[in-house]
Amino acid sequence: MAGASWASVIGGLIFMTTAYLLYHTFADVYQTSILTAGRGPVFFPRIILAAMAVLSLMVTIEGLREKGAEFRPREILAAGGAIVFSGVYILSINSAGFVIPSMIFTFLMPFVLGYRGIWIALAIAILYPLSIWYLFEKVFLIILPSSPWLELF
Repeated sequence: MAGASWASVIGGLIFMTTAYLLYHTFADVYQTSILTAGRGPVFFPRIILAAMAVLSLMVTIEGLREKGAEFRPREILAAGGAIVFSGVYILSINSAGFVIPSMIFTFLMPFVLGYRGIWIALAIAILYPLSIWYLFEKVFLIILPSSPWLELF
């Protein structure tokens, strides 16, 4: 039997994490749907988590079909750095709001993963978080954490 491929290991870890988080959204603490016209604080995250679970399961299955591959130190370092950096990003949203940490994260994450196009990364880092903020706040009427420094965001 061939060893597990990189895709199957990462896909499996993402699937397990996503499945746990999706399960956790059904806890009693989140059941405020009656007060919010059927859309509680986990309405949209459940959609995203379900999509992530399905896609990561597909990656895991496809990775199991591949021939086993060795894990190179650079890949492990990049994946570990991305995980740590993502955790710092998530924790920083509570204290700095959504827009500023998202701009920093969106700008720096491509470099952690090996991309070196600074101008494209900068353009995406400015446009993407602002677009997401506008879409959530103004179109979907889902309130995102706001920055204590900028009242608008």
